[in-house]
Amino acid sequence: MTAPQINVPIPTVADATANAARLLQQSLASAAQAADPAALTPRDLELARSNVAALAFVLGAGLHGAYRYLRDFVARQAIPTRSSGEFLDAWLATYGLTRKPASAATGLVLGSGVTGTVLPANTLLQGATGQKYKVSADATVVAGAVQATVVALVPGTEALAAEGAVLNLVSPVPGINTGFTVAAGGIAGGSNAESDDQAIYRLRQRLSAQPMGGSPADYARWALEVPGITRAWGVRNPGGPTTAGVIIMADANASPGLPTSGQRDAVYAYIRDPLRGPPDELFVIIPAPVVVNVSLTISPDTPALRADVTAALQDLFFREAVPGSSIPHSHLVEAIATVLGEYNHQVISPTITSGAFFTTAAYNELLVLGSVTFV
Repeated sequence: MTAPQINVPIPTVADATANAARLLQQSLASAAQAADPAALTPRDLELARSNVAALAFVLGAGLHGAYRYLRDFVARQAIPTRSSGEFLDAWLATYGLTRKPASAATGLVLGSGVTGTVLPANTLLQGATGQKYKVSADATVVAGAVQATVVALVPGTEALAAEGAVLNLVSPVPGINTGFTVAAGGIAGGSNAESDDQAIYRLRQRLSAQPMGGSPADYARWALEVPGITRAWGVRNPGGPTTAGVIIMADANASPGLPTSGQRDAVYAYIRDPLRGPPDELFVIIPAPVVVNVSLTISPDTPALRADVTAALQDLFFREAVPGSSIPHSHLVEAIATVLGEYNHQVISPTITSGAFFTTAAYNELLVLGSVTFV
Protein backbone atom coordinates (compact mmCIF):
# COMPACT_ATOMS: atom_id res chain seq x y z
CA MET A 1 0.00 0.00 0.00
CA THR A 2 1.59 3.27 -1.13
CA ALA A 3 1.85 6.03 1.48
CA PRO A 4 -0.31 9.09 0.66
CA GLN A 5 1.60 11.99 -0.79
CA ILE A 6 1.84 15.36 0.91
CA ASN A 7 -0.49 17.66 -1.03
CA VAL A 8 1.64 20.79 -1.45
CA PRO A 9 1.25 22.64 -4.78
CA ILE A 10 4.46 22.97 -6.77
CA PRO A 11 5.19 25.01 -9.91
CA THR A 12 4.31 23.25 -13.15
CA VAL A 13 6.92 22.78 -15.88
CA ALA A 14 5.25 25.63 -17.83
CA ASP A 15 5.38 27.97 -14.82
CA ALA A 16 9.01 27.14 -14.09
CA THR A 17 9.91 27.55 -17.78
CA ALA A 18 8.22 30.96 -18.01
CA ASN A 19 9.97 32.13 -14.85
CA ALA A 20 13.36 30.95 -16.16
CA ALA A 21 12.76 32.68 -19.50
CA ARG A 22 11.92 35.94 -17.74
CA LEU A 23 15.09 35.76 -15.65
CA LEU A 24 17.20 34.97 -18.72
CA GLN A 25 15.75 37.94 -20.61
CA GLN A 26 16.52 40.21 -17.66
CA SER A 27 20.08 38.87 -17.55
CA LEU A 28 20.55 39.59 -21.28
CA ALA A 29 19.20 43.10 -20.91
CA SER A 30 21.51 43.79 -17.98
CA ALA A 31 24.45 42.41 -19.93
CA ALA A 32 23.64 44.64 -22.91
CA GLN A 33 23.58 47.74 -20.72
CA ALA A 34 26.73 46.97 -18.78
CA ALA A 35 28.94 45.29 -21.39
CA ASP A 36 31.67 46.87 -23.46
CA PRO A 37 30.16 47.52 -26.97
CA ALA A 38 33.28 46.05 -28.51
CA ALA A 39 32.87 42.81 -26.56
CA LEU A 40 29.08 42.25 -27.00
CA THR A 41 27.66 42.88 -30.49
CA PRO A 42 23.98 42.90 -31.59
CA ARG A 43 24.62 39.54 -33.30
CA ASP A 44 25.72 38.09 -29.95
CA LEU A 45 22.53 39.30 -28.28
CA GLU A 46 20.38 37.92 -31.10
CA LEU A 47 22.03 34.49 -30.86
CA ALA A 48 21.61 34.42 -27.09
CA ARG A 49 17.91 35.31 -27.34
CA SER A 50 17.34 32.54 -29.90
CA ASN A 51 18.37 29.95 -27.27
CA VAL A 52 16.37 31.42 -24.40
CA ALA A 53 13.32 29.18 -24.94
CA ALA A 54 15.33 25.95 -25.03
CA LEU A 55 17.49 26.90 -22.06
CA ALA A 56 14.44 28.06 -20.09
CA PHE A 57 12.65 24.75 -20.72
CA VAL A 58 15.68 22.77 -19.52
CA LEU A 59 15.92 24.87 -16.35
CA GLY A 60 12.15 24.74 -15.80
CA ALA A 61 11.96 20.95 -16.15
CA GLY A 62 14.90 20.52 -13.79
CA LEU A 63 13.38 22.78 -11.14
CA HIS A 64 10.01 21.04 -11.48
CA GLY A 65 11.65 17.66 -10.89
CA ALA A 66 13.59 19.00 -7.90
CA TYR A 67 10.42 20.39 -6.33
CA ARG A 68 8.59 17.10 -6.87
CA TYR A 69 11.48 15.19 -5.27
CA LEU A 70 11.37 17.49 -2.25
CA ARG A 71 7.59 17.21 -1.91
CA ASP A 72 7.01 13.55 -2.78
CA PHE A 73 10.09 11.93 -1.22
CA VAL A 74 12.24 14.10 1.03
CA ALA A 75 9.33 15.64 2.97
CA ARG A 76 7.79 12.19 3.58
CA GLN A 77 10.92 10.96 5.34
CA ALA A 78 10.27 13.36 8.23
CA ILE A 79 7.07 11.44 9.07
CA PRO A 80 7.79 7.95 10.47
CA THR A 81 4.78 6.19 8.94
CA ARG A 82 5.38 7.74 5.49
CA SER A 83 9.12 7.11 5.29
CA SER A 84 10.82 4.40 3.24
CA GLY A 85 14.11 2.57 2.75
CA GLU A 86 17.03 3.60 4.92
CA PHE A 87 15.02 6.49 6.38
CA LEU A 88 12.39 4.03 7.62
CA ASP A 89 15.17 1.86 9.07
CA ALA A 90 16.35 4.88 11.05
CA TRP A 91 12.84 5.53 12.39
CA LEU A 92 12.50 1.85 13.34
CA ALA A 93 15.77 2.04 15.25
CA THR A 94 14.56 5.18 17.03
CA TYR A 95 11.70 3.17 18.52
CA GLY A 96 13.75 0.08 19.27
CA LEU A 97 12.66 -1.92 16.22
CA THR A 98 14.66 -3.53 13.43
CA ARG A 99 13.59 -4.76 10.01
CA LYS A 100 12.93 -8.52 10.10
CA PRO A 101 15.23 -10.66 7.93
CA ALA A 102 14.07 -13.42 5.60
CA SER A 103 13.55 -16.84 7.20
CA ALA A 104 14.00 -20.30 5.71
CA ALA A 105 11.12 -22.72 5.13
CA THR A 106 11.20 -26.11 6.83
CA GLY A 107 9.19 -29.31 6.60
CA LEU A 108 9.16 -33.10 6.53
CA VAL A 109 9.88 -35.23 3.46
CA LEU A 110 9.17 -38.93 2.97
CA GLY A 111 11.38 -41.33 1.04
CA SER A 112 12.33 -44.96 0.75
CA GLY A 113 15.41 -47.12 0.70
CA VAL A 114 17.20 -50.12 2.13
CA THR A 115 16.38 -50.70 5.79
CA GLY A 116 19.18 -49.53 8.07
CA THR A 117 20.66 -47.10 5.55
CA VAL A 118 21.37 -43.62 6.91
CA LEU A 119 20.40 -40.47 5.03
CA PRO A 120 23.17 -38.10 6.19
CA ALA A 121 22.59 -34.58 7.49
CA ASN A 122 23.25 -31.82 4.92
CA THR A 123 22.22 -34.07 2.02
CA LEU A 124 20.75 -31.83 -0.70
CA LEU A 125 17.38 -32.28 -2.37
CA GLN A 126 15.97 -30.23 -5.22
CA GLY A 127 12.42 -29.41 -6.29
CA ALA A 128 10.96 -29.00 -9.75
CA THR A 129 11.48 -25.22 -9.65
CA GLY A 130 15.17 -25.54 -8.77
CA GLN A 131 14.82 -24.73 -5.07
CA LYS A 132 17.31 -26.68 -2.95
CA TYR A 133 16.85 -28.06 0.56
CA LYS A 134 19.24 -29.73 3.00
CA VAL A 135 18.52 -32.50 5.47
CA SER A 136 18.74 -31.14 9.03
CA ALA A 137 19.85 -34.32 10.80
CA ASP A 138 20.73 -37.93 10.04
CA ALA A 139 17.68 -40.06 9.27
CA THR A 140 17.63 -43.86 9.20
CA VAL A 141 15.54 -46.01 6.87
CA VAL A 142 13.12 -48.09 8.95
CA ALA A 143 11.08 -50.85 7.28
CA GLY A 144 11.96 -49.43 3.88
CA ALA A 145 10.78 -45.87 4.66
CA VAL A 146 12.64 -42.78 5.76
CA GLN A 147 11.40 -39.47 7.11
CA ALA A 148 13.64 -36.42 7.32
CA THR A 149 13.36 -32.74 8.19
CA VAL A 150 14.63 -30.39 5.49
CA VAL A 151 15.45 -26.68 5.49
CA ALA A 152 15.50 -24.45 2.42
CA LEU A 153 18.98 -23.27 1.46
CA VAL A 154 17.68 -19.84 0.39
CA PRO A 155 15.36 -18.00 2.82
CA GLY A 156 12.06 -16.66 1.51
CA THR A 157 8.65 -17.71 0.29
CA GLU A 158 9.91 -19.07 -3.04
CA ALA A 159 11.00 -22.26 -1.27
CA LEU A 160 7.53 -23.04 0.08
CA ALA A 161 6.22 -26.41 -1.16
CA ALA A 162 2.82 -28.04 -0.80
CA GLU A 163 2.10 -31.50 0.54
CA GLY A 164 2.85 -34.13 -2.12
CA ALA A 165 5.44 -32.07 -4.00
CA VAL A 166 8.32 -34.15 -5.34
CA LEU A 167 11.95 -33.56 -4.36
CA ASN A 168 14.93 -35.45 -5.73
CA LEU A 169 18.41 -36.09 -4.37
CA VAL A 170 20.99 -33.77 -5.95
CA SER A 171 23.66 -36.45 -5.56
CA PRO A 172 22.94 -40.19 -5.15
CA VAL A 173 23.10 -41.71 -1.68
CA PRO A 174 23.76 -45.49 -1.71
CA GLY A 175 20.75 -47.38 -0.38
CA ILE A 176 18.39 -44.39 -0.69
CA ASN A 177 15.95 -43.98 -3.58
CA THR A 178 16.19 -40.68 -5.43
CA GLY A 179 12.60 -39.47 -5.12
CA PHE A 180 11.05 -37.91 -2.00
CA THR A 181 7.62 -36.39 -1.39
CA VAL A 182 6.72 -33.53 0.92
CA ALA A 183 4.76 -34.72 3.97
CA ALA A 184 1.55 -33.29 5.43
CA GLY A 185 1.88 -29.63 6.33
CA GLY A 186 4.19 -28.97 3.41
CA ILE A 187 7.46 -27.09 3.55
CA ALA A 188 6.31 -23.94 5.28
CA GLY A 189 7.33 -21.12 7.58
CA GLY A 190 9.58 -19.31 5.13
CA SER A 191 9.21 -15.55 4.81
CA ASN A 192 10.78 -12.78 2.77
CA ALA A 193 12.67 -9.88 4.30
CA GLU A 194 10.26 -7.37 5.78
CA SER A 195 8.96 -4.86 3.23
CA ASP A 196 8.42 -1.15 3.90
CA ASP A 197 4.65 -1.65 4.21
CA GLN A 198 5.08 -4.49 6.70
CA ALA A 199 7.60 -2.51 8.74
CA ILE A 200 5.26 0.50 8.81
CA TYR A 201 2.46 -1.79 10.06
CA ARG A 202 4.64 -2.72 13.05
CA LEU A 203 5.76 0.87 13.55
CA ARG A 204 2.13 2.05 13.69
CA GLN A 205 1.43 -0.59 16.33
CA ARG A 206 4.42 0.63 18.36
CA LEU A 207 3.41 4.29 18.08
CA SER A 208 -0.22 3.63 19.00
CA ALA A 209 0.60 1.47 22.04
CA GLN A 210 3.46 2.60 24.25
CA PRO A 211 5.40 -0.19 26.05
CA MET A 212 3.77 -0.99 29.39
CA GLY A 213 5.90 -3.86 30.71
CA GLY A 214 3.52 -6.67 29.86
CA SER A 215 0.29 -5.23 28.47
CA PRO A 216 -1.52 -7.13 25.67
CA ALA A 217 -0.07 -4.65 23.18
CA ASP A 218 3.44 -5.56 24.36
CA TYR A 219 2.83 -9.25 23.64
CA ALA A 220 1.51 -8.37 20.19
CA ARG A 221 4.57 -6.21 19.48
CA TRP A 222 6.99 -8.94 20.60
CA ALA A 223 5.22 -11.53 18.44
CA LEU A 224 5.40 -9.24 15.40
CA GLU A 225 9.18 -9.06 15.79
CA VAL A 226 9.48 -12.78 14.91
CA PRO A 227 10.14 -13.40 11.17
CA GLY A 228 7.06 -14.62 9.32
CA ILE A 229 4.51 -13.30 11.84
CA THR A 230 2.42 -10.63 10.11
CA ARG A 231 -0.43 -9.99 12.58
CA ALA A 232 -0.75 -10.45 16.33
CA TRP A 233 -3.19 -9.59 19.11
CA GLY A 234 -2.51 -9.73 22.83
CA VAL A 235 -5.05 -11.55 25.03
CA ARG A 236 -5.65 -10.97 28.75
CA ASN A 237 -5.81 -14.04 31.02
CA PRO A 238 -6.59 -16.71 28.38
CA GLY A 239 -5.93 -19.45 30.94
CA GLY A 240 -6.97 -17.66 34.11
CA PRO A 241 -5.22 -15.16 36.41
CA THR A 242 -1.45 -14.64 35.92
CA THR A 243 -1.67 -15.93 32.33
CA ALA A 244 -0.93 -13.97 29.19
CA GLY A 245 -1.64 -14.82 25.59
CA VAL A 246 -1.05 -13.72 22.05
CA ILE A 247 -2.90 -14.77 18.90
CA ILE A 248 -0.69 -14.85 15.80
CA MET A 249 -1.06 -15.05 12.03
CA ALA A 250 1.46 -15.68 9.23
CA ASP A 251 -0.27 -14.41 6.09
CA ALA A 252 2.58 -15.45 3.79
CA ASN A 253 1.81 -19.10 4.54
CA ALA A 254 -0.64 -21.03 2.40
CA SER A 255 -4.27 -19.96 2.73
CA PRO A 256 -5.72 -19.22 5.23
CA GLY A 257 -2.37 -17.93 6.54
CA LEU A 258 -2.20 -19.89 9.79
CA PRO A 259 1.24 -20.12 11.46
CA THR A 260 3.10 -23.40 11.60
CA SER A 261 3.90 -25.10 14.90
CA GLY A 262 7.52 -24.06 14.35
CA GLN A 263 6.53 -20.41 14.08
CA ARG A 264 4.40 -20.72 17.20
CA ASP A 265 7.35 -22.21 19.07
CA ALA A 266 9.60 -19.40 17.80
CA VAL A 267 7.17 -16.77 19.12
CA TYR A 268 6.98 -18.55 22.48
CA ALA A 269 10.77 -18.72 22.81
CA TYR A 270 11.21 -15.10 21.74
CA ILE A 271 8.69 -13.71 24.23
CA ARG A 272 9.90 -15.95 27.07
CA ASP A 273 13.39 -14.49 26.72
CA PRO A 274 14.12 -12.82 30.11
CA LEU A 275 14.87 -9.57 28.26
CA ARG A 276 11.19 -9.32 27.29
CA GLY A 277 8.34 -11.31 28.72
CA PRO A 278 7.19 -10.95 32.35
CA PRO A 279 6.99 -14.19 34.38
CA ASP A 280 3.40 -14.94 33.34
CA GLU A 281 2.23 -18.30 32.05
CA LEU A 282 2.25 -17.71 28.29
CA PHE A 283 -0.17 -19.03 25.66
CA VAL A 284 0.76 -18.55 21.99
CA ILE A 285 -2.48 -19.21 20.12
CA ILE A 286 -3.06 -20.16 16.49
CA PRO A 287 -6.59 -18.90 15.77
CA ALA A 288 -9.47 -21.08 14.65
CA PRO A 289 -10.27 -19.79 11.14
CA VAL A 290 -13.81 -18.82 10.19
CA VAL A 291 -13.47 -19.02 6.42
CA VAL A 292 -15.49 -16.74 4.14
CA ASN A 293 -15.56 -18.02 0.54
CA VAL A 294 -16.68 -15.41 -1.99
CA SER A 295 -18.35 -16.07 -5.34
CA LEU A 296 -19.22 -13.09 -7.53
CA THR A 297 -19.60 -11.61 -10.99
CA ILE A 298 -17.88 -8.39 -12.04
CA SER A 299 -18.19 -6.03 -14.98
CA PRO A 300 -16.04 -5.61 -16.94
CA ASP A 301 -14.76 -9.14 -16.38
CA THR A 302 -11.04 -8.99 -17.18
CA PRO A 303 -8.05 -10.85 -15.67
CA ALA A 304 -6.59 -7.59 -14.38
CA LEU A 305 -9.82 -6.57 -12.66
CA ARG A 306 -10.21 -10.04 -11.14
CA ALA A 307 -6.72 -9.75 -9.66
CA ASP A 308 -7.45 -6.26 -8.29
CA VAL A 309 -10.76 -7.36 -6.72
CA THR A 310 -9.06 -10.36 -5.09
CA ALA A 311 -6.32 -8.09 -3.71
CA ALA A 312 -8.94 -5.67 -2.38
CA LEU A 313 -10.75 -8.47 -0.54
CA GLN A 314 -7.48 -9.76 0.90
CA ASP A 315 -6.67 -6.26 2.11
CA LEU A 316 -10.13 -5.94 3.70
CA PHE A 317 -9.72 -9.09 5.79
CA PHE A 318 -6.13 -8.17 6.67
CA ARG A 319 -7.17 -4.74 7.96
CA GLU A 320 -10.47 -5.49 9.65
CA ALA A 321 -10.38 -9.11 10.82
CA VAL A 322 -9.74 -9.21 14.58
CA PRO A 323 -10.08 -12.33 16.76
CA GLY A 324 -13.55 -12.61 18.27
CA SER A 325 -14.84 -9.70 16.19
CA SER A 326 -16.92 -9.16 13.04
CA ILE A 327 -16.90 -7.47 9.63
CA PRO A 328 -20.02 -5.79 8.17
CA HIS A 329 -21.35 -7.25 4.93
CA SER A 330 -21.37 -3.71 3.51
CA HIS A 331 -17.59 -3.48 3.85
CA LEU A 332 -17.15 -6.43 1.48
CA VAL A 333 -19.42 -4.76 -1.07
CA GLU A 334 -17.56 -1.47 -0.63
CA ALA A 335 -14.14 -3.10 -1.07
CA ILE A 336 -15.22 -4.50 -4.44
CA ALA A 337 -16.98 -1.31 -5.58
CA THR A 338 -13.98 0.92 -4.90
CA VAL A 339 -11.62 -1.08 -7.15
CA LEU A 340 -10.47 1.15 -9.99
CA GLY A 341 -12.17 0.10 -13.23
CA GLU A 342 -15.06 -1.79 -11.60
CA TYR A 343 -18.41 -0.78 -13.13
CA ASN A 344 -20.79 -3.27 -11.53
CA HIS A 345 -20.74 -6.50 -9.55
CA GLN A 346 -22.97 -9.05 -7.86
CA VAL A 347 -21.98 -11.13 -4.84
CA ILE A 348 -23.51 -14.57 -5.35
CA SER A 349 -22.25 -16.05 -2.09
CA PRO A 350 -22.20 -15.52 0.77
CA THR A 351 -25.63 -13.95 0.93
CA ILE A 352 -25.24 -10.22 1.52
CA THR A 353 -27.78 -8.60 3.85
CA SER A 354 -27.96 -4.91 4.63
CA GLY A 355 -26.86 -4.30 8.21
CA ALA A 356 -25.62 -7.88 8.73
CA PHE A 357 -22.14 -9.04 9.78
CA PHE A 358 -19.67 -11.83 9.23
CA THR A 359 -19.20 -12.99 12.81
CA THR A 360 -17.10 -15.17 15.08
CA ALA A 361 -18.24 -17.03 18.21
CA ALA A 362 -15.12 -17.14 20.41
CA TYR A 363 -12.16 -14.95 21.32
CA ASN A 364 -9.75 -17.22 19.42
CA GLU A 365 -11.75 -17.36 16.16
CA LEU A 366 -10.68 -15.18 13.24
CA LEU A 367 -12.43 -14.29 10.00
CA VAL A 368 -10.24 -15.23 7.03
CA LEU A 369 -10.79 -14.94 3.30
CA GLY A 370 -11.04 -18.31 1.60
CA SER A 371 -11.51 -18.78 -2.12
CA VAL A 372 -12.55 -15.97 -4.46
CA THR A 373 -14.48 -17.42 -7.42
CA PHE A 374 -15.54 -15.35 -10.44
CA VAL A 375 -18.63 -16.67 -12.23
